[in-house]
Amino acid sequence: MQLISVALSPFAARVRAAIHAKDLPVEIVAPPAEWRTSPEFRKLNPLVRIPVLVLDDGSTLFESGVIVEYLEDAFPESRPLRPRAPLDRACVRLVTQLGEQYVMTAMGPLFSMFDTKTRDEAGITAQIAKLDAALKPLNDLLRPGKYAVGDSLTTADVWLAPLRYMLEGLMSFSGRTDLLDGHTALHAYRDVAQKDPNLGQIWREMDEGLKVFMASRAAAAASGS
Repeated sequence: MQLISVALSPFAARVRAAIHAKDLPVEIVAPPAEWRTSPEFRKLNPLVRIPVLVLDDGSTLFESGVIVEYLEDAFPESRPLRPRAPLDRACVRLVTQLGEQYVMTAMGPLFSMFDTKTRDEAGITAQIAKLDAALKPLNDLLRPGKYAVGDSLTTADVWLAPLRYMLEGLMSFSGRTDLLDGHTALHAYRDVAQKDPNLGQIWREMDEGLKVFMASRAAAAASGS
């Protein structure tokens, strides 16, 4: 199997985290050049998004949540990442849903809102308020210094670690280092992610991806493109 992945993508990072944690024989490869306009890539994923899992028979799966669930179903004996208890499983789904549907949705626009010469400060303030409101219920589900659910890594952490990295990036990029003030469990989760061998690997991979992105951005700016 192959996973077509981009290092900085939080969606691809989720899948890589599951692959690392389960120690699966999946080759992780970069997408082809100009993949966004590539007819060949569109055949792999008609949505033209990363990540894509290419199975041994050549068929493909896309959408990170679907891929992670497939890996759990296909390799149940390789370090299961879903808890056994129904309530714990429900809590895992709740963490992933809050992160995906509310926090990521509120956080995403802020990167472009800060990345402009003429900032709409009123709009930024309103969007930060939306993010803060989305962070609260997620933070309230977590225990400071602990994994997302229970005492071991689950698919909730597979979602949460890349999201936490993106929050760190937003704070650095925007200069708004107070975004997690009052959200103590989410603030502390950075250490949880960095100390876990598999989540820490994802953090480092995303860091390397960010360096590549910023170097490419600087080169484009220097060339005037």
